[in-house]
Amino acid sequence: MAVITQSNTEIVRGMYDDFNEGDIDAVLANMAEDIEWTEPEGSTYGGTHESPEAVLENVFEPVMDDYEEFRVECERVIDGDEMVVALGTFYATPEMGERIESPFAHVCELEDGRITRFVNYTDTALWQ
Repeated sequence: MAVITQSNTEIVRGMYDDFNEGDIDAVLANMAEDIEWTEPEGSTYGGTHESPEAVLENVFEPVMDDYEEFRVECERVIDGDEMVVALGTFYATPEMGERIESPFAHVCELEDGRITRFVNYTDTALWQ
């Protein structure tokens, strides 16, 4: 039986697809146990979260509670082997407010098919 492996860019692209489909368990499964997930300071979820459980509790669950709609559209991926940069747009509609469209750059570092470090760069003023 052949083993099928995904490239790092496929793993990162798949993470966005899984998130948008609501398969948070699949997103978490692509994270290393000691992941460093950094959201921008000045944002509601700002800071570094150091496990898949911390990302779930401090980023994903609050996002799902705070927004009626939240999509992360990856438009371009730059393959740097163990470092992958994803460029795209957040589309979010808060419970009470106008839709937000915010560009992002995500820097992902991977080792052995797992994301070990993730940094979100986005315009935090748009989210205020």
